[in-house]
Order: sequence, then C-alpha cells, then structure tokens
Amino acid sequence: MTELINNIERMKEISREIYVFSNQINTIERFGAYTEKREKVILTNTIIALSTQLEILNKAIPELINRLKLYPNLPSPASLNLINKEEKLAIVSYKPEGNKSLSLVINNEDKTKFLESLSESRHSIEELNKKYSVEKTEQTIEKPNFYAKTSNYFFRNLSYRLISEGYFKNLNKNLRKINSRFVIGTYVSMIFFAGLVALFISLFLFAFLLFFKIGFLFPFITLVEESFFIRFFKIFWIVFIIPIISMGLAYFYPVSEANSIGLKINQELPFVTIHMSAIASSGIEPSNIFKIILKGGEYKYTSIEFKKLMNLINFHGEDLVSALRKIANTSPSNKLKDLLNGFAVTITSGGDLNRFLNEHAKSMLFEYKLEREKYSKMSETFMDIYISVAVAAPMIFLMIFVIIGSTGLMGSFLGLSTSALSFLLILILIVLNILFLIILKLKQPMI
Repeated sequence: MTELINNIERMKEISREIYVFSNQINTIERFGAYTEKREKVILTNTIIALSTQLEILNKAIPELINRLKLYPNLPSPASLNLINKEEKLAIVSYKPEGNKSLSLVINNEDKTKFLESLSESRHSIEELNKKYSVEKTEQTIEKPNFYAKTSNYFFRNLSYRLISEGYFKNLNKNLRKINSRFVIGTYVSMIFFAGLVALFISLFLFAFLLFFKIGFLFPFITLVEESFFIRFFKIFWIVFIIPIISMGLAYFYPVSEANSIGLKINQELPFVTIHMSAIASSGIEPSNIFKIILKGGEYKYTSIEFKKLMNLINFHGEDLVSALRKIANTSPSNKLKDLLNGFAVTITSGGDLNRFLNEHAKSMLFEYKLEREKYSKMSETFMDIYISVAVAAPMIFLMIFVIIGSTGLMGSFLGLSTSALSFLLILILIVLNILFLIILKLKQPMI
C-alpha cells in the first residue's frame, strides 16, 4: 500500500511540474522577438524526461494493485518481502531537492530508462533554477503569534460566522494589499479580542475615576467630592468609548498601512519604470524584466509586488498576463496598478513594449517633478507661517510680559504669574516646533 501511495503522489507532482513548464513554453512562444531558444530547449527536455517518468510509474500501477490482497492469516516474515530480484518490480530510491528520501516502485525492465530520465530532468531543473533564481536572503521561522492564537481561541467561531455571511470583504482586500501574515478570520478575531482587553481596561479606569479624580497640579489624585450618581453619569461613557476606539483603530489599520505603502511605491515608481524601459530596449523576454529589477534590490517596496508576480509565474504556473492582472488587482498603489495593466494590454495586443514603458516613464517622471515643486511651494508657505507664529509672536509676547512685570501693572493673568506665563509660552513654542517638524516629515517625498 505504501509503495502505491508513493507512486501516485509522485505522479501528481510530476503532472504539476509538466503543467508549469508547459505554460512557460507557451509564454515564450507568444513573443517572437523575445524568444530565448536555450530556455525553450531546456524546458522541452525537462517535459520529455518528466513524461517518461510519468509513463514508467503508471506502468507499475497494475502490478502494485494486484498485490493488494486480503490474507486470511497473518503473513509470515518471508512473505512481507514483496519485491525481490526474481519479480517484475524494482525499488528506486532518491532524494528530491529539499525533500526527504523517496522510494518508488517501477517495472524491473524500465529501471535503467527511469534513472536516465530522472538524471536528465534533475539536470534541466537545476539549469532552470539558476536562470530563475533571485538572490536569497536569510529567513527565520517565526513562532506562532501569542496574541493571534489567544484571539482565535475566544473568537474564532464568531469571526468565521460573520465572514461567511459576507462581512469584512474590504478588510480582507486591505490585508492582502499590505501582505499581512494573518488571514482574515484571525485578524477579525484579533479585533474582537482588542475590544475585550480594552473593555477590562475601561472598567478598571471607570471604577478608579468613580471615586478619584486626576488633576494637573499637586496633589495629582484627590477624592471625588460630588455625589456618586452625578459622578457615575459623568464618566460612564468611558466603558464604551475605549473599546470602540480600540476596535476601530485595529479595523482601520490595514487601510492606513495600505495607503502608506501605496505612497512609498508611488515614490519609487518613476525610477522603476525608467529602469524597466532601459531593460526592455534590449529585446529580452518580458518576464525577465521583473527578474532583473528584483536582482538589483534597489526598490524596497515595489520589489515586494514583483516578487509576488514571479511567484505566480514560477510556482503557481500562471502565464505572465494573468499574473500581471492579479497583482494589479491587489496592489496598494493605483499607479502601479495602471502600469501593470498597461503592461498586460501591450503584451496581449502585440504592441511595442519598449515604447509603452518609455512613454509611461516620461509621464510618471513629469508627475514626480510636479510633486517636488508642490512640496517646495508648501515648504515656503510653512516657513512664512513658522516665522510668524513660532518666532515673531513669542518674542512680542515675551516683551509684553517683561514690560508688565517691570511696571507691576498686572500681577497675574488667568490666575498665573508672569513667570508662569513665560514658562507656558516657552512650552507652547516647543510644541509648535515639534508639530511643524512632524508635518514637514509627513509631507516630504520619500526619494
């Protein structure tokens, strides 16, 4: 039984590999000017070798099925050795790349032919791996997230029931845009668990504020002097508002993160498009454009989308056009979506890919320059506001306080002394400087 299962599993894997390599050949044949003869020959030889292995494994299936009999008595140890030199079947053991040792059963007469085709296919696949390989980075195996695991324990059934009823569709799209490692069911459970934790915190805070109040001056904590019911109605909203805010922040985080990633991709895209246009001018096969971009490692955020594209082609057997459209639909950047869709349309219609990329690069570079000029104008406006609000106004107020303090016309203002007002003004000035720096940082283009 084990031999039969191994054979069938290997036949399924070979069928998948033949399907992937066949799609790759079809993709190459669609582009006359971009065809790479050596790559096509390697792919064809690989498919022939894999087909030979599939045929040999299939021939051994009837004999393996005939051996599956019901014995009335327990077999003797000698009868357990089903395969020996005198019988028709032979065992071939080898170790596929990255897997454990595998034992297959084939006809004895096909053993030499099978080993030859196996050697040829492995050599061809190694050649393809060298061609398609992208420089690997050190990877670590992440441990299961404790928060996610706990959230699923309490809310998994509720989350999946709501998802099955059609809720959280937009949330799932945004999770895919930010390449979240959490599936939609787990993330919804995490939202509910965040609300539960916030509820306990709000209940504790409510109970504390019911009897104590917090001030800004010493003593910071004092007993509440008003009646219990009045105090209760003043602060009962805390129990609801904190969980709602916590769940809202968790729900809208993917949207915010997707927008942030989209902006960063938009900043890289003019230079990515120029790079792609230069590569396309050499007349290489279109999918190789994305491989070269990935090998360069110059574009941090756009490379993530291109890696997803190459995974669809190399590991899922998608053709280039279908993969481009799928990545475009899940891209956090509308500009990248337009580029990939235009790339797919140009390939499908047989247009000039180099011309398309060149024109698109000019358009995006023009938009980039406009954005830079807009940022420069905005910086000038902020500089004028900063000089007026954070430099001139504080100096005037400080002069007024000095005059008031020296003449003794006003001992205090709003219950604060002149020195306290000066300290407050300096504090406001510090806060204004920090706010201006934050705004300029947020508005500053990344590149």
